[in-house]
Amino acid sequence: MSIWGKLLGGGTGFLLGGPLGAVLGLAVGHGVDKIRKVDSKNINKNNFNRNSQFSTDDKQMVFATGVIVLSAKLAKADGQVTKDEIETFKSVFDFDSRDEVAIGKIYNEAKLSADGYEIYARQLKQVFGNQEALYVEFISSLFKIAFSDGVLHPKELEMINKTSVIFGIPQDIFASIQAKFDSASKNFNNLLEEDYKIFSCNQNDTDKKLKDNYLKLVKDYHPDSLVSKGLPEEFIRFANQRLSEINNAYDRIKKSRKKKNEY
Repeated sequence: MSIWGKLLGGGTGFLLGGPLGAVLGLAVGHGVDKIRKVDSKNINKNNFNRNSQFSTDDKQMVFATGVIVLSAKLAKADGQVTKDEIETFKSVFDFDSRDEVAIGKIYNEAKLSADGYEIYARQLKQVFGNQEALYVEFISSLFKIAFSDGVLHPKELEMINKTSVIFGIPQDIFASIQAKFDSASKNFNNLLEEDYKIFSCNQNDTDKKLKDNYLKLVKDYHPDSLVSKGLPEEFIRFANQRLSEINNAYDRIKKSRKKKNEY
């Protein structure tokens, strides 16, 4: 069964607890009330501080629910949810047409307001802890939705950046993700600079440090590793894309360094 089928197949929401659990519970068991009612001011934060009690399936459902809610709130961040943003959400997070109505209930209520996204991001952080690779996949998907209409609105960037800070993503990694989508980053020198940011390195670092950081990222972003940490299998294509970006960046840096040493 797909993650979306698991997500919408029962009363799991309230068992998970917290704001995401409340949203899921309303959608699958009690009808969808106004999601605004389960924002931070009405949530007992102690209800979801239970990281050690989550199974892999639980984590996958938390991740998927978070994707729906934060994607919807991001689409609303600039004041207007566009058709492009909705279609991008559907294409980015491929799901069976049989699940579309139920998922739409969560999405449509969440998009009524961009407010309150922080509490959902904090629950994700508390459930997954320090798993940077998972958060990078999440932030990448948000950027793709934000850029779907061809413009990154300042409010969208603000929300993605604040979400990234809640997740604890280093600023250089965040910048490298944004640069992947930002058409302003064109020439080779700029591209190389962003490549170094992926590895939290600079041009003065040794080959050994660069290689060590590269190997760590390859291990962290291996699809099997991400699934074991709670990334639903439906999201694996993003992990493969990121792994490809890591390999391409490393190749460009190696070629640049080899060329430099030839002179």
